[in-house]
Amino acid sequence: MTQTDEPTQDPLLTAQDVSARVGEILGTAEREAREIIAAARGEDDAEPSVDELNTTIDDLARALERLSLRFDAFELATAAQIEELGRAAHAAVSSTPAGAGPPAAFPLDPDLAAPAAFAEREQTPQLASARVRAIDLALAGYTRESIANELAVSIERAEVDALLDRVLVG
Repeated sequence: MTQTDEPTQDPLLTAQDVSARVGEILGTAEREAREIIAAARGEDDAEPSVDELNTTIDDLARALERLSLRFDAFELATAAQIEELGRAAHAAVSSTPAGAGPPAAFPLDPDLAAPAAFAEREQTPQLASARVRAIDLALAGYTRESIANELAVSIERAEVDALLDRVLVG
């Protein structure tokens, strides 16, 4: 995708449009991740056949590699969509008239109240990618502490805790 300095004819997205789109993307991402995990677990209740029991480690390694490639492609596509939405949100915020007041926060979970400063910063690509990484690690079965240690490398510990409070709900 190339960027030009020429204005486009597309209307700017409102904060609500961006919030709705981010929610859709994350919902789709989580749904697809669950489908991938369900497929990997083979949630088939049927008894395995003799051929299925004779699966070699090489067969399992190839299947795991294919699954890993699919997940990597999914993660890249999701990160690109989040980055694009971040640019759209920034464009929408920067086009707000000077007297209109601060932009509305984009809470992904309306039941959770986040400080305004953190909600604003969550729109950065760094925090969006940290959220995707946290979801990935949670789905892989990592503990909250392990996920926090992994994310603390790239973002502040207070932000990690607040992010995990929203990602690891219920």
